[in-house]
Amino acid sequence: MGKGCYISALVLLLGGCGGSSDSSGGDSGDSGTTTARLVMDVQSVTPLCNVKEKMAGADVIIHRQDGSILGTYKSDGQGHVDVPWTNEASHLTVAAKEFRNGQSTWSIRTDLAAKAGDYGIYAFTDENLNSQCDCSDVNFDLNEIEAVYSDYQLYVNNSFLNSQSNNTSLRLCKQDNKFTPVNMVLVPNQSGVTAYAGSIDINTLDLSQAIPISSSEFDGTNHEGTLLNVDVNTNDYSLRSYSETEFGRQNRVEWPTKEVQLFPMLFDRNLVYASQWITLGANEAGYINYSASTRRAVTDTSKTLSLNLPLNENQMLDETTRLITTINNGGSANYDYSFSNDHMQAIQITIGQDGYANWAISASLKGSIPDLDLPIHLQTAFDGITNPMMSLYVWGYEGMTGLYDFRAELSKSSRSTGNIRSAKFDNYNYEAITIFAN
Repeated sequence: MGKGCYISALVLLLGGCGGSSDSSGGDSGDSGTTTARLVMDVQSVTPLCNVKEKMAGADVIIHRQDGSILGTYKSDGQGHVDVPWTNEASHLTVAAKEFRNGQSTWSIRTDLAAKAGDYGIYAFTDENLNSQCDCSDVNFDLNEIEAVYSDYQLYVNNSFLNSQSNNTSLRLCKQDNKFTPVNMVLVPNQSGVTAYAGSIDINTLDLSQAIPISSSEFDGTNHEGTLLNVDVNTNDYSLRSYSETEFGRQNRVEWPTKEVQLFPMLFDRNLVYASQWITLGANEAGYINYSASTRRAVTDTSKTLSLNLPLNENQMLDETTRLITTINNGGSANYDYSFSNDHMQAIQITIGQDGYANWAISASLKGSIPDLDLPIHLQTAFDGITNPMMSLYVWGYEGMTGLYDFRAELSKSSRSTGNIRSAKFDNYNYEAITIFAN
């Protein structure tokens, strides 16, 4: 790619924050007569455990169709939002600060062509809540398992452990006052070799001592992998799998031989996905990557699973380059990613840098991005960015019909009290262009 494309991306990142002032006429924003409402709840969450806090003071911004600000609001003391959605309302932005990796970052999320209704729960990460989690650093003794299964990779709770690299411990946190089972997978390095899975209940163990992982944990036919035939429409890909459980996604592993093995006797809901990563260009200003993924649920291990990656890297790059150039010239910008409409419903553009602000704009596969305005305090959050990143990805789920069905299912899922995600989210498709600036 030419340097000009990187410069266009940088201009978008550093200068694409809309107008120079807050055009809202106050906090009411109710300039219509309709009684339609938009409701949501806002929470702070931690990635370590299920501690959540209601977030007061999150910014809620309603935009007109041209991107100007119609009204601004704040979530109340219970983290609740209930605001009028007038005839002039067209787009929705929700913003709050996140704290992760030791730094504070504004997370700004915009839905273009929004509608009145329930937007579910907006969750923002706050690692300050980690102190409320009951966690332990658990060390594992791998001597016996590595001796018996010397030509295998050991995954424990989705993490690769290996004593030769001094990687033998995990930070484990209780959920609802109890540790969840520690799940393990032995992945063979050679083709034609059986994989194994097992689990340990650590709740009654002395966690001040190294926990031995014994080869006996993998004994029995129930613990043996079942080979799955997988057909992918390209030679350049990687294969991963995981199990959807009441404790979240477990047994997430990569198969170096591209021979996927599942454990249907231990886990009844298994998913496999193929991924692709291509470097499209690099120079002194930065680099551009293309990535894609296709995921499918496995309902019958005796049948071949077809995973067809999108393979639209050239069209994605051309359309993204055109879109960046158009936005850089000012005003609204038309775009068209409908070439990637096989089981996909939405695009999302994310721009920014951790430690400052990240702005994610979600929209349909084809449409127009207006010149979105933001309040002054959100515009200035982008000041000082030195290493911006931009990603544009197209994504969606098989069985969902268009943008609004897609958004409705996401909102419904955010309010679900069950521990297992709906099967409507099993079959997934994704492709992206990502620009990193040096």
